[in-house]
Amino acid sequence: SGSMLLECAQYVKEAGGNPRNLRLFGQEKNLNTWSIAKMNMLLHGRLDAVIERGDTIRDPKLKRDGQLMLFSRVLANPPFSLKNWGKEEAQVDELDRFAFGIPSASYGDLAFVQHMISTLMLDGMCGVVMPHGVLFRGGKEAQIRQGIIEKDWLEAVIGLPENLFYGTNIPACILIFNKAKPKARANQVLFIHAVEHYGSGTNQNVLRDEDIKRIVAAFDAWEEEERFASVVDV
Repeated sequence: SGSMLLECAQYVKEAGGNPRNLRLFGQEKNLNTWSIAKMNMLLHGRLDAVIERGDTIRDPKLKRDGQLMLFSRVLANPPFSLKNWGKEEAQVDELDRFAFGIPSASYGDLAFVQHMISTLMLDGMCGVVMPHGVLFRGGKEAQIRQGIIEKDWLEAVIGLPENLFYGTNIPACILIFNKAKPKARANQVLFIHAVEHYGSGTNQNVLRDEDIKRIVAAFDAWEEEERFASVVDV
């Protein structure tokens, strides 16, 4: 619905930057959600935002001269473990988005991840919400994980509480990818165990301000913290 994009602009403003220097781009398949995203941009004065409608895997719209557009930051919450995600089309993809392998037809998670990584600039970063299964499942997914890790693009894995996202009660995680990790973080991955730090809601759990600040502080610190953060060699 575009809220993550608008939060980016809000963050730049709060950090003392000019949000008008930020260009916002997105793509959404669902007609109703796409319409809400377009309206969201309009209501927040982001008339220059480009929100395309279409299937990101089967028909990526954010292209220029036949090639994927590249971005400094990519944020997404793709559908969890989507079946019928477009494996057949991925096998003949002409944009080289799936260099590490093509996931099974039953789990589209790492197809979306590879699409996002392929749209990053050389110094770009990506944050994506995923189900925990992407961390453990074998077969092609293990091969894809290994390829990404060997490139040293995975910077952090943040484990989140269950029942945090609308429409699913399973625990999720945030994967942070960085194509230009600082030298001090080279060949390392930070794991943050935030599953026990949340507020209980009537229908859903929530991350409180103090929970978010603790996660961000652990990411910035990049050091061991008992039962919360661990720096692991590749």
